[in-house]
Amino acid sequence: MLHGKLPPDVLERLVFNHLGKIDPDVVLGPGTGRDAALLRVGNMVLVASTDPITGSIEDVGWLSVHVNANDVAAFGVAPRWFFLSIMLPSGNKASSIGRIMEQVDEAAKSLNVSVAGGHTEVTPSIDRPIVAGFMLGLARQGQYVVPSGARPGDSIVLTKTIGIEGTAIIAAEGAPMLVERVGRKVISEGRSLRSQISVVREGLAAFQSGHVTGMHDPTEGGVAGGVHELCDSSEVGCEIDSDTLPIHPSTEALCQELGIKVLELISSGCMLITCDPEHANDVVSAVQSTGVAARVIGTLVSDPVHRVLTSRKGLRRLPRPKTDALWGALRKIEDARNHARGRSRHRSRPPQ
Repeated sequence: MLHGKLPPDVLERLVFNHLGKIDPDVVLGPGTGRDAALLRVGNMVLVASTDPITGSIEDVGWLSVHVNANDVAAFGVAPRWFFLSIMLPSGNKASSIGRIMEQVDEAAKSLNVSVAGGHTEVTPSIDRPIVAGFMLGLARQGQYVVPSGARPGDSIVLTKTIGIEGTAIIAAEGAPMLVERVGRKVISEGRSLRSQISVVREGLAAFQSGHVTGMHDPTEGGVAGGVHELCDSSEVGCEIDSDTLPIHPSTEALCQELGIKVLELISSGCMLITCDPEHANDVVSAVQSTGVAARVIGTLVSDPVHRVLTSRKGLRRLPRPKTDALWGALRKIEDARNHARGRSRHRSRPPQ
C-alpha cells in the first residue's frame, strides 16, 4: 500500500466492520470524513480525536497538539484535554524529548489545552520521532455540528490558503537543499506558515454564526482529499471553482520546484465549511472577525458522483488522491540529501 492513511474502500472492507461492542453511547463512531468521535456521558458529549505525526521531525510536538485540536474544532467544540504517546528511535538523546515537550507545552498553552497524560518510549523499529496524539473536547448534547450535515445547494467556504501544513513541513525539512533553488524568502515564509496550523478560532467562530451545516479539516490528501471526504460523509457531489482557490506564494513555489500537486498537499491550517448559501456571507464574516481569511470556493450538488473543478477553461474531474503529495516531496528531499552526501564523500577521497 502507498504511504499515508488508508483509502476509503480498505477502511470499509477491513476496518469499519471490526469495531467491537456496539455501544449506544457512541453517538458518532468511525467513518470516512469524520474528524472525531462523539461519546455520550450523562447529559454531555465528549468529542474525541486521535492522529499521529509521521512526516515531520522539526515540528512534531507542535503539530501533534494542533492537528488533534483541529479535529475537535471541526465539530464547533473547543479542545480541552490532550494525551500523547512519544516514540523515539534508538540513539536519540534525552534532549529530544525535552524539545518535543517544549513544543507541546507551547501549542497547548496557546489553545488553553491541558496535557492530561501520555506515554514515552525508545523503540528500535523506527528511524524518526513519532508522536501519536489524542484530544478531547466537551459539549452539551446537540451543541455541535457533524460532517454529514451538509446538503445539496450548500456553499463551501475555505479558510486561509491550501497546503499550509505541507508547506511548513517541506520548508523546515528541506531548507538546506531547497534554499538555493527557491530562495531564502520562500523558505522563510513557508516555514512561518507553521503559525497558521490551528483552525480552532475559525471553527468555533463559524459554528457560533448558527449557519454551518458541516465542517471538515483537510489533512492527508489535501483539499482535494478533504472535499471528497466531506462529500462522502453527506453523500453529495460538488463543484469547486479552482480559480478561487487561495494559494500562498511559498506553497506555489515549493510545489512547482518539487513537481507535486498543491491540491493534494496536506492542508491542516485551513478549514472546509458548508453552510446555507443565503448565509454564506455571514459565515465568511464570522470567520474574518477572528482575523482569519475566508472565501466561498464552491457548491454542493445532489449527485454524489459529480465532483468537479470548474474554471474559465471549463470542467474537469476532481481526482481523489491516492496518497498525500508530501510523501513525494519528502522522498525527493531525502534523495537530494543522499546525493549531496555522496558527492561530499567523493570529494573527500584522497587522490589515487
